[in-house]
Parts: sequence; structure tokens; C-alpha cells
Amino acid sequence: MVRKPDMTCATNIWYDARGVRRPEKRGARKGDLIIMMSIYWENAAAVPSSLELVPEVRALIGPGDRIVDLGCGPGRTLAGLRRDGLGASHVGADCNPPSLALAAGLGLAVVRADLAALPFADASFEVAVLQAVMTTLPSPAARLAVLAEARRVVKGLLCLGDFLRNPDLPYYRARYEAGLAETGEAGSFLVREGGVVLYQAHHFTFEELEGLLSQAGFGVVQAVFAQVATRSGNIVAGVSLAAKAL
Repeated sequence: MVRKPDMTCATNIWYDARGVRRPEKRGARKGDLIIMMSIYWENAAAVPSSLELVPEVRALIGPGDRIVDLGCGPGRTLAGLRRDGLGASHVGADCNPPSLALAAGLGLAVVRADLAALPFADASFEVAVLQAVMTTLPSPAARLAVLAEARRVVKGLLCLGDFLRNPDLPYYRARYEAGLAETGEAGSFLVREGGVVLYQAHHFTFEELEGLLSQAGFGVVQAVFAQVATRSGNIVAGVSLAAKAL
């Protein structure tokens, strides 16, 4: 088998000689967790969006721009851009069918897709949106793969919002310490419900995000720091970035 990079909602996928994707079956605990997380994001009830596009970033989007929302969820962000006359066309991509059904119900064009293998031609969009998606990707390779694919399909601006590390908050300091032992990566931790692992989350440093964007071919032109709510309602540090395709 030939192994390809980790991918959003289809993480640690293997390809056989015919090009058929197959889940990893090595039986390793980490591999099993990654498969479980992939299943969670594909099959969870509609995944809520927890980050808004801030005014400073929205101001950089023009009325004639073609916009793709990568990890669009139920379409709230795209619908808001359309309502406010920002963008000439609006397309959402996600792996979660319940969320896509809600977005389609708003009259949005949607596609079920792996964010690291998008079904769009090069330079199809002027703007790509990536809100609270990077936090869900389980490895640096997976994060870079998604950003590189975003760079392939967008020729203008990437609007990215995500969560920053919170070492001063005791709750998160404990999560980071436990997560480092469980995931092997600083800033990552496992999210559980009723003792069951749902997914792995990652909180970034700004320098980490900036470095990933640079590797993918983006340069940061705007950064807005604020306290934001996670999908579980915790208030943490966050950042909204605008990055230009280089």
C-alpha cells in the first residue's frame, strides 16, 4: 500500500494499488483513535460553527469575489456573507452530511469533500474561508496538507480563524499536559464525552500558524486577537487572520 498525507475527515487513509481508500488497520491505539475521530466528524449531528469572521477580515472581501468556505458546517458564515453582499458566488465544502444538508437548505451550493483533496480546479476562487477547522486536524502534516490545498484553489485571500494556546488557564494547562502524554504534541488534547474520545483538538501559537501558512504559500496581512468561545462554550484566546496567496 502507498500512504498519502493525513486528510481532513478522512485522516490516516491508506490507498491500495487500485487507488481505493481504506482505513488504517494496523490496530495501533493511536491509529484506532484517528479512525474514531474521522468517523465522528463525518457522522456527528450538524457540527456548529464557533468562530465568526471579524469585521477587519470581512472588509477585505469584495462583492465580486468567488468564495469557498472549507469546513463550512451548516453554512452560517457563507449565508452571512451572501446576505451582506460580500462575494459573487458562495460554495461550501465539508465532510459532514447533516451540516451540508442544513447549508443546502439555506440555498447554498455545497459539496461533500476531503479538504486535502478538493474537487475544484486551480485558482477557482478569490477567497477561501477556514474557520475553526485547523484545530480539528490531528497532525502538522494534516494541517499543512489542507492549507496547501486551499492555496491551490484560491488565488487571492485566505480568511482563517482558530484557537490559540491558553497556558495561563488552569483547565487548559491540565488538558495540554495530559494531551502531550496522549498525543505526543504540545497544544493537542483529546476531547471526550462520557469517557469516550470524540476527537483530537489542537491550540496553536501564533508563530505556529504563521509558519504553516508560509509553508503553504500564504503571507499574513491582517491579524486580530480576541477572546472567543469554543464549540463547548469555553472562553479562550483566538485569532482571526487574513493571508494573501503569494
